[in-house]
Amino acid sequence: MSINLVILAIATTISPLFLLAAVIMMSTSQKVRTAWAAAIGWFLSIGACALIMVIVGGAVGGTKSHHRHWWMGVLDVLFGLFIGFMAYRSWRRAHVEHGKALPKWMDRVGSMSVAFALGLGMFLPPTVLAFAAGNEINQQHLSEDAKWAAVFLYAAIGTLVEIVPILWLTLQPSRREHRLSEWNSWLDAHWQEVIAGLFGAISIFLVFKGGVAIVKSV
Repeated sequence: MSINLVILAIATTISPLFLLAAVIMMSTSQKVRTAWAAAIGWFLSIGACALIMVIVGGAVGGTKSHHRHWWMGVLDVLFGLFIGFMAYRSWRRAHVEHGKALPKWMDRVGSMSVAFALGLGMFLPPTVLAFAAGNEINQQHLSEDAKWAAVFLYAAIGTLVEIVPILWLTLQPSRREHRLSEWNSWLDAHWQEVIAGLFGAISIFLVFKGGVAIVKSV
């Protein structure tokens, strides 16, 4: 598993918006099963997106060639630019427009069923990062079995921050109310700044990575 794939997985799992949704789920209903369902949906979503990219990239570029195709670098650059736009939008809303209000769908999170929470978990991930991860797996020119393993490892690492807090609160119910209150206050105030900073850093990383791949393929 390449260090680039690990970086993308870490960037994927750091999602303040998901954590805030999970906190609201557990605070409102006092049940953790909806938060678990959302985390499972997150895992399935990023795994599926990465796998789709691996399959499409393998079909277009071929699986036997060890040539680093220039178009893979172009995809990295495009992914990076798109993520950079998302970072700028989050920063502008937080600092220029002073719009830190939560998305409207967040009002319904506390009353969601397990099925809807699963769907929400599949909707929330930054899928562009999962596509970038699939592109990175293709660039490693792995065997078919190794590609499947890489997709699974990416999805597992990319869901750590979603699962670990829920697991911790599940095992320590006596501390749940206090911790949820603390996390809710901090995430409510800083979620857009976290997204802007994270996406800004990963945007620079992908553009640089893509540029290097393009140069090497010439």
